[in-house]
Amino acid sequence: MPLWGKSTADESKPKWLDRVNKNGLLEDCFADERGWVLRHYKGYDKATSRYWDEVLVAIGGLGGAGAADLLAAGDITAVFFEQEALAQTDTGTVVVIYNEQVDVTGSPTLDVTGSVTGAITATYARGSGTNRLEFDFTVPSATETLSIGAQTINLAGGTIYDAGSTDAADLAFVSGDVIGAGGSGTDLTLSIA
Repeated sequence: MPLWGKSTADESKPKWLDRVNKNGLLEDCFADERGWVLRHYKGYDKATSRYWDEVLVAIGGLGGAGAADLLAAGDITAVFFEQEALAQTDTGTVVVIYNEQVDVTGSPTLDVTGSVTGAITATYARGSGTNRLEFDFTVPSATETLSIGAQTINLAGGTIYDAGSTDAADLAFVSGDVIGAGGSGTDLTLSIA
């Protein structure tokens, strides 16, 4: 298998990226009109606009708008809880990673499952124009375990398109796409005391 590629599979990304190395996280690599790009954040807060992009491999038109988008519709490659610990009534965040940048309109939602309270709605909060979408939810006032199951993002009248286009990005993810809390941890669930 080649080191790089132009398919929708995560295997097309560079092999040295992983979910542990803070200098090269798999979710910080995405396709755009330049090719495979690794986003380096200044500091630990990925909600900031302080970053720089390193083009790792130039493949013109790998991601982006219209017929030039070699990857076609953006695919979800990872889903995880942003925080590694939460308490009752905290604001939690679910992060959805795409293999290319996407634009969002409206307030799409997804579900977090509480072992006591059942479905908890997480609503799109930020990330349009990037490959990292964040959905916020309020942690219930109950002692329980929170998890993220396979599902399809509910557009709720909004849209999620490949950046700069009207090509609909993928909305469905499977349980294998859910990774450890914090993006590099091993816990797939969060225990709320």
